[in-house]
Amino acid sequence: MDSTTFRILDIISAYLGESFSINRLTEKIKETYGTAYYVNIYKRLHDLEKQEILNLNQLGKSSIIELNFRNYLLADFLTEMEIRKKIEFLKRKEDLQIFLAELEGYLNSLSSIKSVCSIKPEENLKLNRIELLFLLRNSEEGMQVEDETTRIYAELQKLQNKYNLRIDSLVLEQLDFFALLRTDEINPLNEVLSKKIALFCPQAFWNEIKEIVEKGIKIRPGEMETKPARINEIDLLYNLARFGYREFGARIEQGKKFCIEYIITALLLSGDARRIEATPIIIAKNDVKSNVMTFLAQKFGVSKRLLGLLRILQDIKCTKETNRTIRLLEALGVKETRADERSILDKMRLYDAV
Repeated sequence: MDSTTFRILDIISAYLGESFSINRLTEKIKETYGTAYYVNIYKRLHDLEKQEILNLNQLGKSSIIELNFRNYLLADFLTEMEIRKKIEFLKRKEDLQIFLAELEGYLNSLSSIKSVCSIKPEENLKLNRIELLFLLRNSEEGMQVEDETTRIYAELQKLQNKYNLRIDSLVLEQLDFFALLRTDEINPLNEVLSKKIALFCPQAFWNEIKEIVEKGIKIRPGEMETKPARINEIDLLYNLARFGYREFGARIEQGKKFCIEYIITALLLSGDARRIEATPIIIAKNDVKSNVMTFLAQKFGVSKRLLGLLRILQDIKCTKETNRTIRLLEALGVKETRADERSILDKMRLYDAV
């Protein structure tokens, strides 16, 4: 794969769902790689159109570029692109190769794993951390998937201690992967798709994306990463009301939709006891994805506080996802911060969450 083709596929695949004209694509390539020549890009785009790898759709005076997921070979082209990204990255980060070799050796023993990506690898390694996205088969395809999820977290904890490298992992079954890409809520999966390198089985990753696109699901990648502590008051109150918790006297205005796991993380980061104790209420009233919650709690340092609240909720209103989140946090060696059980029970009764 030549450099121009690589850069074209890298940019377009990173921003799935966005419309790129040739001019805008050229600007984005220049912004990312330092140089870009319109004539070269124009010629290569038309070559890729002839190969049916890309579609160029006329819109006014511009040609809008999109990946042609109907082409069986597209996943192979994107796989080649991912392998090149991985090789170039590891040439710059040779000390990471030993860690990845050990990790991949372990992953090969697990039947549930379809693909693994590294999120923002360059940026995260500067902070002595690595962020991973795991794509797993669905639980109904084999009862071992849930057990293997817990084993993945436990093994990553061992590797973290061995290599003195912080590891945060978003582990998703296929159904949750689809659901997060389908929703109009801001969520961590949409925010990382434009900043990843597929390290393990990239073809499986792109085949999943192909299936999603063929089902008519519009992928909405976000360029900005959400900082839960910075979710503004209007958005926070709006989402709390969406999830069944209205603060007395608060005026609710239309805000941005955030996934419930981001809102829970924001509450736990607030330092406000009243809002922290609202967490069990909205967990009890809604479906919370345990893997997403565990990922955000670890990433933003609220795991101990979350585990303490979940222990109480487990006694008051036990659910499968509550139990599962507790198991995952325990696999990561989290020690709980105790919470006031009586106060939480009173608030849950007040909000009819018991």
